Amino acid sequence: MRFWNRCGRRPLLRYSFENLLAWLLLYLLVGPFLRAIPHVRFVLSTLLTFALASAIVTVTCRTRLFLVTTLLLVATLVLHWLTVFDLATLPPFLNSLAMALYLGVLIFSFSRYIFNARVIDSGLVSGALCLYLLLGMLWGSLYAILESVHPGSFAGDLLARSTNPAERLRHFQYFSFVTLTTLGYGDILPRTEGATALCQTEAIVGQFFMAVLVARLVGIRVAQEFSGAGDGTEE
Repeated sequence: MRFWNRCGRRPLLRYSFENLLAWLLLYLLVGPFLRAIPHVRFVLSTLLTFALASAIVTVTCRTRLFLVTTLLLVATLVLHWLTVFDLATLPPFLNSLAMALYLGVLIFSFSRYIFNARVIDSGLVSGALCLYLLLGMLWGSLYAILESVHPGSFAGDLLARSTNPAERLRHFQYFSFVTLTTLGYGDILPRTEGATALCQTEAIVGQFFMAVLVARLVGIRVAQEFSGAGDGTEE
């Protein structure tokens, strides 16, 4: 599926949900295996930058939401790279807060697209997968914010070995996906009431999201078969 730049009525590059999904998977799955290479922080930060930036083209440029999303993206990347290069001493939660706000806006935009769609295609499926991954990353940022504001909210060997905020954020994202899927390995544990509240909320959202999404996709598929619709989606 290709997204259109509605301001110029031409294809906006060739980015799509498929491209975003590829960058997200590279960051989440390939990144952890690169720890042995030199300057791994910069490599992982570059992967994260491409993942976050590739999402911006999925937001319609004609709406106010695009401007808000762009500003949040710039703020997120500036704060992140300032931390990576140690150019400024900033509270650790600021980077996670900016990322959480940016991911929240993306989740709203993606949800609106997915639940307004009328036809199932590769773009819709990829968008649904992206939305699920962004939910996990959002809660990972929320966990990082809570730990920064109230140290000791979480405990575990992975967190104890974290050497910088970026690495801690990646560990919280891992914990987030474990919670979102209700696996619960136990290597990172909530230690305060606020932390447990966030965890149980994420677990509920994860199960509810999957149930609603599957029902929506099945409904679209049934409607396609009955109406004989062609390919295309409606925003």
